[in-house]
Amino acid sequence: MSEHFQYLKEGLVADLVNKVMDDYHLDMEKALDVVYSSALFEKLSDPDTGLYKEGPAYVYSFLKDELGLGKL
Repeated sequence: MSEHFQYLKEGLVADLVNKVMDDYHLDMEKALDVVYSSALFEKLSDPDTGLYKEGPAYVYSFLKDELGLGKL
């Protein structure tokens, strides 16, 4: 993995964790668990998907779809 890819991915993960904390009222540890155990994280970790180049709101929409309402 390139440094650029890793940097962008880590930035997106930080944004996703913050959004999960805010929207679902979770502490950081639980929010990290939610993001890192998601299918979206698997896709985000694959540079071929190109998700790491997208904006946080766009990527978060996929995570919200995966989580569904009330799952947490």
